[in-house]
Amino acid sequence: MPDKPSPASVTDSQRIQALEERVRQLESEKQHFQWLAESTTDLISRHDQNGVFLYASRAARDLLGYDPEELIGVSAYDLFHPDDLRALLAKSPRIYYHEGFYQQTYRFRARSGHYVWFETTSRTRRATDGELIDILCVSRDVSRRLDAEAQTRRLQQQVAHANRRAMLGELASNIAHECNQPLATMSNYASGALMQLKRQPGQPASQLAIPLQRINDQIERLSARLRHIRQFVRNGDVRCQALDIGDILAAVRQLCQWQCEQQGVVLDISVDDDLPRVQADAIAMEQILVNLILNAEEACRRPANDDHRDHCSDNPDDLRQDDLPQDTEGRIQVCAWQLSAWEVAVDVRDNGPGITADQVDRVLAPLVASPRTPAPEQQVGLGLSISHSLAEAMGGNLVLVSAGSRSGDAEQCHETQGDETVERAGMTGAIFRVILPSTPDNALPRTMICHEP
Repeated sequence: MPDKPSPASVTDSQRIQALEERVRQLESEKQHFQWLAESTTDLISRHDQNGVFLYASRAARDLLGYDPEELIGVSAYDLFHPDDLRALLAKSPRIYYHEGFYQQTYRFRARSGHYVWFETTSRTRRATDGELIDILCVSRDVSRRLDAEAQTRRLQQQVAHANRRAMLGELASNIAHECNQPLATMSNYASGALMQLKRQPGQPASQLAIPLQRINDQIERLSARLRHIRQFVRNGDVRCQALDIGDILAAVRQLCQWQCEQQGVVLDISVDDDLPRVQADAIAMEQILVNLILNAEEACRRPANDDHRDHCSDNPDDLRQDDLPQDTEGRIQVCAWQLSAWEVAVDVRDNGPGITADQVDRVLAPLVASPRTPAPEQQVGLGLSISHSLAEAMGGNLVLVSAGSRSGDAEQCHETQGDETVERAGMTGAIFRVILPSTPDNALPRTMICHEP
């Protein structure tokens, strides 16, 4: 009679069977995950702490033209575009030592030598003692997306340029006034100097120094205004740098003051004390505020003005109601104030009739083309939509804080302003707010292009 297996041998046999089954399960899972990695259209890769490829999925062949085996042992840093390498190296400590996760967009050299735009999500894998094991990356080709975004930016840039040209048409009387003032002053000084020469032909040239200096001062003033107008209509990228919001508002006042005066509308502009600088593009910010002020100015015009139209609609009667009492003085208030530790706000409010409740949701929406949509040079109606896009391009926002008394929410902004409730209680029209990121006092001045590379 055969000997019965001992309990120990049975236990060992069962343990071996369990281990073999576990190995089979792990092998099956490995094959499954290998299949997933090799089937995805994104490039999955594994790197050591120096960026050297330890593994690359088959997508390397489709995206870059490399066989996966060709990349093993190659440092990813050798394939980055030189212009992108500095930013990548600056972010490396975050993934190696701190957050362990980040996303980056950059150009990566393909086998043929051209560069492909990649968007890569990376994270570290560490041992229990914290030692870095490897870096896992998932990369996808975003070239088409970035091309589409660039095309969209170019189209937005063209529309914004057309909008600025249209605004200059509306501000023609203001511009003419700004130019006529120094020209009239120069004419007076020149006439006076000529009269002195006729009366005293032999007088020393030094006696003409004062009128000539005054004429030169007016020429400089006129030249500065013309330079500003040329800059205002330039067609270029939105470029952000640290700016004084007070300087921007001073330039806006020069553009809009005369226009408002001619329409009997009072324009009040104030800047709170000790505001930090903002990250903004001066021309883009001027365009936003001029759009808002012109919109408010039209809302404040008397009912006798039959050609009233709103900037944010292709229908002249859509958003504003021309029922402002004739004995009420039109008034626009523009106030810059600190919204938070990292944001500065500029509020533009008026005492017009406000925006009707059924139009509030689409006041900042892009204008939908229709048979009544004006030609590009007349599309001032795109102003608010363009302004919203420009604010976002600068890392800020443009919001409708209150649609005014006609929509029933006139008190919304008053509640956020605290002590200013009583002072501005009569401003029952619409309130738009431009929000911009502020610059810390200790930050170095910097310029950046406000769009994807």
